[in-house]
Amino acid sequence: MQMTDIQPKEAWQALEQEIFERYGLNARVYDDKGFTFTGHTTWSNRLCPAIKAVPQGVSAICSVAHQAMAAEARTTSASVVAECDAGLLKICVPVMVDGQMVGVVGGCGRFLAEGEIDAFMIEKSAGIPETQVEDLCAGITAMTTDEAETVAAELAERVDAILRDFALRR
Repeated sequence: MQMTDIQPKEAWQALEQEIFERYGLNARVYDDKGFTFTGHTTWSNRLCPAIKAVPQGVSAICSVAHQAMAAEARTTSASVVAECDAGLLKICVPVMVDGQMVGVVGGCGRFLAEGEIDAFMIEKSAGIPETQVEDLCAGITAMTTDEAETVAAELAERVDAILRDFALRR
């Protein structure tokens, strides 16, 4: 089963835009292999696109975090809230059909209030100098862990509604 069997790509794009507007996150919908498929991109900060512009940044920071969190979501069938290795919040909500994870809905790119950016790690992984990392972090807003958990719960409710609608059409 594919995410586009559940609803069209355009509906997933609309959800990504809503997540971005409502929560200020880099919103993403992934398929079961961890790939984005909507072609829609939102950026809530200037740091994330700079990291993603460097292949080793994507592989060392973004992909590693997504793979680990998606694996946890697949195993537990529950949402996961954590930080990527750069020190930014990431939320993964599994899309489960018949006990199988077919994708993930979520977002990233804000600070957890208790956390901090790891400029040294970003420089070593993505080659972005620490001073530039600090500049790129200007304007990134924080979210408490409780707020992030609430966002994850709201996204899970949204995914459940999408899946209920899918079940009625099935």
